Amino acid sequence: MKRSLENILLSVSRSSVIDEGDLDRASQLIIKSVCEGLNIDRAGIWLLCKNKQEIKCILLLDQNATLENISLTREQFPLYFQALDSERVIVAEDACEHSATAEFKQVYLVPNNIVSMLDSPIRHKGDMIGIICCEHRGQCRQWSGDEEVFVGAMADLYGRAVNANQVRSFQQKLEQANAVLEREVENRTEELNFTIGQLKSTQDNLIESEKMAALGNLVAGVAHEVNTPLGISVTSTSHCIDELQKLKVKFENGELEEKDFQYFLETMTDGLQLVERNLSRAAELVHNFKRTAADQLLLEREHFNLTKYLEQISSPLRPLTRKQNIQLVINLDQDVFIDSYPGAIAQIFTNLVSNCFRHAYPPSFSGEKIIVLGAEDLGDKVKMFYKDNGIGLSNKVKNKIFEPFFTTARKDGGTGLGMSIVYNLVTQKLKGKIEIISGINQGLEIDIIIDKNTPD
Repeated sequence: MKRSLENILLSVSRSSVIDEGDLDRASQLIIKSVCEGLNIDRAGIWLLCKNKQEIKCILLLDQNATLENISLTREQFPLYFQALDSERVIVAEDACEHSATAEFKQVYLVPNNIVSMLDSPIRHKGDMIGIICCEHRGQCRQWSGDEEVFVGAMADLYGRAVNANQVRSFQQKLEQANAVLEREVENRTEELNFTIGQLKSTQDNLIESEKMAALGNLVAGVAHEVNTPLGISVTSTSHCIDELQKLKVKFENGELEEKDFQYFLETMTDGLQLVERNLSRAAELVHNFKRTAADQLLLEREHFNLTKYLEQISSPLRPLTRKQNIQLVINLDQDVFIDSYPGAIAQIFTNLVSNCFRHAYPPSFSGEKIIVLGAEDLGDKVKMFYKDNGIGLSNKVKNKIFEPFFTTARKDGGTGLGMSIVYNLVTQKLKGKIEIISGINQGLEIDIIIDKNTPD
């Protein structure tokens, strides 16, 4: 190939215009380069329709003017289309006489002063999609082999540009799809965040309701328990008042004897001691309940004696267990001091005992009912534990027991949040670990391991 044609071809093949996906710019570059290389002033790109019954001009340069939207049909020019069907180069040195182009003479060649044509097929992915049509004016022109190769190479470059255009189109569609998807994701994320917020609010309300339900059980149990010593105190006080009235009558009537006064003193001593013991018992119950309830609501960090605190917790729990005919046993090491959150510990044991009432001992359970609460000193750590001799858990229930809203007592009003609260308090507030040991008809043991100094 002549050096001048090689240079033009090399320049076009290296141009970024060919591969940037702008088919209009690539078409302009190719046709202008064809006109320059062949020294002609008219050339164009024609593309076949899918049914190959029509060929349309998408770009035609004629003396620096740009023409488009010219079309030829197979019905009008059958011989030309037969030549195109061969997918070979059409070399017409005398276009008016050439078998493939002669039928253009009156309608196209003569009006445009075209004497010679060189049509090279454009291929894309193996299929011929159109031609580059080179048209010479003046004297008939003998097209050289180098010129045929040059135009064929330019046609191949156009095929490359078509491929780049498709890639660009796919990328744009992909970008648009991604943009739509991103907007959809943003919308869905916003909806999801809103829904999560609502669920979180609902969950928080349910958790608070569960906490208040546990406190409500404590209130009911403590109220019942306090009524007993208060009732005894009231009865004893009434008896003392009656005896005092009798003594007053005898004194006013001058009938008071030493033995009557001695009996009165003994009666008052017994009665007042009975009142003192029962009021002290009631005061202790109220004090322990107030401490437990306040701790559960505040969850403040303290340095405290875990042993004594668990004894305080057990005090308001005993009325509940006694009402359920359950024996509550406290098993503690001596004076274990920790720096942690007593309120969280109170909530944990209150929830565990309340959970036991609903699940551990169904009406069909026979035998003695026992709950054991306790703690063991493990050096830098403490193990707190809950045990009962109830019906135990299956593996399925054991694996799901800490999941929020999982419950086997939905029909009885269970929310499925009690054990979830326990798990969150142990793992998040106390930074500890919790382990379930249980089996069918083997009771339940829950071990809670925490540091003596809870990490912040």
